[in-house]
Amino acid sequence: MIHFRKLVSFVVLLALTACNTSYRAVRMTKTELYFGLSKPDGSVISPQAWQAFADTVIATTFIEGSTIIDGQGQWLGKNSQLISEPSKILIILSKLTPKRSTQIEIVREKYKKYYEQEAVMRIDETMKVAF
Repeated sequence: MIHFRKLVSFVVLLALTACNTSYRAVRMTKTELYFGLSKPDGSVISPQAWQAFADTVIATTFIEGSTIIDGQGQWLGKNSQLISEPSKILIILSKLTPKRSTQIEIVREKYKKYYEQEAVMRIDETMKVAF
């Protein structure tokens, strides 16, 4: 019985300690950009071409950092055809100021122009972030 009380006391103390542990979260915006890798002529943007875009446009625009994930997506194109294609997903965490939003739009427009894309989907979501 004594061991059980010690165990319960330890668990309660551990729980209280965990509850008092705080982290400093800040409000940020997570922006996701979805880049399709298929071109209108049926070819695919090469890994080398993607890496060149990532190095010269993405890395120089978002110097604080970003994450790029491989994806596979599908969407309905302007011609009403279902398009299934490999894609890249760029994730950026930032305080979404008008200047940052403009930078994001410039990246989207450059990609569409360079690789003849109809669209680059953008999602903005506000969240608490702690590092």
